[in-house]
Amino acid sequence: MLQITRDRGRTKWILILCAWTIVGLLFALREIVAEKLRGMHVEWVIEGALELAFWYIWAAFTPLVIGLVKRFPLTRPKFALDIAVHTIASLVMAPLASATEYFLSLGLLRSVFHITGPEVRHFLSPFGTGVLLMSFTGILTYWLIVGLYQATHFYQVAMERQTIAAQLEMQLSHAELDNLKSQLHPHFLFNSLHTIGILMQEDVDAASHLLVSLGDLLRMALEQRENEITLQSELEFVGKYLEIELTRFHDRLKVHMDVPPDLLEVYVPSLALQPLVENAIKHGFSVDSTAGRLDITAKLHNGRVRLCVRNDGPGPAPGPRLRFGVGLSNVQSRLKQLYGDEASLELTGGDGRGCETIITLPLRRSH
Repeated sequence: MLQITRDRGRTKWILILCAWTIVGLLFALREIVAEKLRGMHVEWVIEGALELAFWYIWAAFTPLVIGLVKRFPLTRPKFALDIAVHTIASLVMAPLASATEYFLSLGLLRSVFHITGPEVRHFLSPFGTGVLLMSFTGILTYWLIVGLYQATHFYQVAMERQTIAAQLEMQLSHAELDNLKSQLHPHFLFNSLHTIGILMQEDVDAASHLLVSLGDLLRMALEQRENEITLQSELEFVGKYLEIELTRFHDRLKVHMDVPPDLLEVYVPSLALQPLVENAIKHGFSVDSTAGRLDITAKLHNGRVRLCVRNDGPGPAPGPRLRFGVGLSNVQSRLKQLYGDEASLELTGGDGRGCETIITLPLRRSH
């Protein structure tokens, strides 16, 4: 942790130095261009060194200014006090930086560039005039640092709040999905036990076998902790569930699956197909002894995955709008949570016979 803090501090200093270097070079370029336009002889290196000297001094002052902004931010209720503090600080720092820059520039001219006597005046104004003029620039520089820091701080706070809001929204969404998914377990268990209870009156040995199958099925359901699984895994779960129903209906129930191999690896919501199959059996075969066909299909349609469960039972009661039961309503809610408007659940009836339940999902593959 200490090493990370040191690295961040070093990075901050490098960024500050680089920023002021760019500013110094830009001002040096401005002076050079201005002197060129006036037809004056230009000492490129000297002009650049003197400009950089001034801005490097402000680079050294920058952490102090930032420290004051942190201590007296312009966002507190005591706004007038903070303004007063920064005004006084700017009036102190600007002349101090200008005086420091003057003597540093004078030292550079004499010791590095060996310029003495009247020639110094070509590059430096008299002390009083030079400090006064540069102090105005220094005051503006102080408030520029204050403004940039406050703007950066506001941006960071806004991004942090946005990140926290996104995390909270994601956690809430996952919590709602887990809640909806957990509601399927008791609903599915109740219906499965009801099926076994009916079978107990007809064939005890078969009912005992189904209890074992139900245990395996519940284990698979509880192990599915992800909200999305591959279609192949979902079909395996549905297959286990159909073992129970096939025992109950014997040879009357015929299951036909039409799923292309290339769609087995697409992602679907876990426990999404089982409620559709359960609904088809409950409202199709359980109420009509002539019904006997269950179709489970998957295909691509307009670049999306389309899952369909169809029975040849009596079909839903006619009406302006087909109503969902507990299982289908739960699936619809989970689709909304996972995919928003990109997914849908439809329940359609035929002309007096059959019923189709269709899930449409965005195409997402596991690899």
